[in-house]
Amino acid sequence: MAERIREWHVASLVVRHASDAAPALAEAVASVPGLEIAIHDATRSVLLQECEGTDALMHGIGQVESVPGVLAVNLVYHHVEAAPPDEAVAAAAPAQEPSG
Repeated sequence: MAERIREWHVASLVVRHASDAAPALAEAVASVPGLEIAIHDATRSVLLQECEGTDALMHGIGQVESVPGVLAVNLVYHHVEAAPPDEAVAAAAPAQEPSG
């Protein structure tokens, strides 16, 4: 059976929203693993998302888009690694020799 290729996505989103939508937006962001508000003002927010796979990224975008008062969600940065960071670091680390 073919091995499933894992991907790690790092993305930033710019969100335009009504000022009264900010609390609901913060609640929606908190409900998505790997999604966080990096910076915000009354009507704009920049979100960062780190997740495994395109489906998880699209789920986060969908959650934000579904918040009443959100006017636009724009993907402004997207980077994909072949594996989550912990796996990539482990693969690149030199083998440790047992001491003593």
